[in-house]
Amino acid sequence: MDGRILRRAYREEFRNLHGTKNLRCALTVAAYVAQIMAAIMVGHLLLSGTLSTLGIAAVVGLMFFIGTRFRGLNNIVHECSHFTFAADRKANGFFGKLACALILKSFAAYRKEHMSHHAHLGDYELDEDFRIIQRFRLEDPLTPRTILRHLVTPLTGVHVPYYCAPNLSGEDGRGWLALKLGLIGATVALAFWAPLTALVMVVAPFVVVYSAINYWTDCIDHGGLFGHEDELWASRNVIVPRWLRFLLFPRNDCYHLIHHLFPTLPSGYLDFAHERLMDHPAYRKRSTGDGALGGFGMAGERAGEAGLADAMPPIPARS
Repeated sequence: MDGRILRRAYREEFRNLHGTKNLRCALTVAAYVAQIMAAIMVGHLLLSGTLSTLGIAAVVGLMFFIGTRFRGLNNIVHECSHFTFAADRKANGFFGKLACALILKSFAAYRKEHMSHHAHLGDYELDEDFRIIQRFRLEDPLTPRTILRHLVTPLTGVHVPYYCAPNLSGEDGRGWLALKLGLIGATVALAFWAPLTALVMVVAPFVVVYSAINYWTDCIDHGGLFGHEDELWASRNVIVPRWLRFLLFPRNDCYHLIHHLFPTLPSGYLDFAHERLMDHPAYRKRSTGDGALGGFGMAGERAGEAGLADAMPPIPARS
C-alpha cells in the first residue's frame, strides 16, 4: 500500500522534527487570544455607532475572522493531542488544556476521541470523532449535489449540537473548569453591558461561524473518501497560498493527508514535508502540488493530474 511505503521511506527523515519551545508556544496561544479580543473591541466600536453598508460588511468580516481564530485554538488542541505543538512533551498537556478551556472543550475527551479517529479512520463503530456526526453522511461520493448539501448544512444550523457542545465536566482539572466558567461568566456580564456586542461578536462567531468552519473542514479533509484502507487515499490536502492559509487553514491545517500519514510531524514542518514527498511518485501522483487551490480537489478527486480519479482505488463495499 502506497501510504505504508511513504511512511517507511520518510519516517527516519521526519522523526527528529520537533515542536517549538514553550515560550513560543505561549506567545502563539496569546496571539490568538489577542486577535479575538481586538476583533471584539473593533466590532463593539462599530456596533456602538450608526452602521453604514461598509460598517455592516466590516462587522460580518470580523465575525468570520473571530471564528477562524477559534479554529486556530482548536488546531492547537489537535497538535497538543499528538504532542507536536511543544517540543517539551509534558508542556503539550498544559497548552492543550489551556486551549481547550478557551474553546470550552475537554483535552482528555478530545484526545481519546481523536486517537480513535487515527486508529479507525471512517469506521463509524470505532472512530469516535466521526461517530457523532454520522447523520451528515460524509462518506457519500462528492457529486455536485452532495457538495451543495455540505455547503448548505451549516447555514441551517442543524450541525450546531454536534459541533458546538461545551464540555464542562472538569475532567481536565478544577482550575481549567474554573477558567471555562469564568469565560462564560464574562460573556454573560458583557451581555448585560453590551448585549449586541456579546451576541454578534462572541456568541455568533463561536456558535455559528466556528462550528460551520469545523463542519466544512471535516468535509474537505475526508468527504467522499471513507472506506479506503490505504491512507494515501483516505484524506486530502488542499494547497492554498500562505495568506489564505492564515485565515482559512490556521496552523497549516490544509495538509490533512500528510498529517494522517505522519501524525507526529509538527505543523510547522508540513510545508517542508510536502516538498519532500513530492519527490515520491506515489505522493506526486496524488497531487499537483501548486495552483490557487492546488492539491486535491473534491469533486471526483480531479483537481490533480489528468486521469487521477480513474486511478483512484475503489472504495470497498460496506457490509
